Amino acid sequence: MQFRVLLLALAVVAFGLLVPTVADACAVCLTGASGGDRMADAYGWSVLFLMGMPYAILGSVAGWIFYVHRRASKERSTVKDKARVYHLASIQKESEG
Repeated sequence: MQFRVLLLALAVVAFGLLVPTVADACAVCLTGASGGDRMADAYGWSVLFLMGMPYAILGSVAGWIFYVHRRASKERSTVKDKARVYHLASIQKESEG
């Protein structure tokens, strides 16, 4: 079984090396690889920008949640420091004093 998988992998690699036109990119991406064309460069940058937007939005939302959480915990700790502590006793004699 392992021999068949190895043979198949070697066949795919050999096919890719022997027939390089099969391994080429699409026509739009291939023109960007030639360099010097401003339109192809703009296309490449726009693709990168569009791919980065979901990560930027998700990072902004996660940062906002982290900021709100930190602010709330800081407010909670200041309220705890200022709050009075009442000791409740379970025996009547202790609570009279």
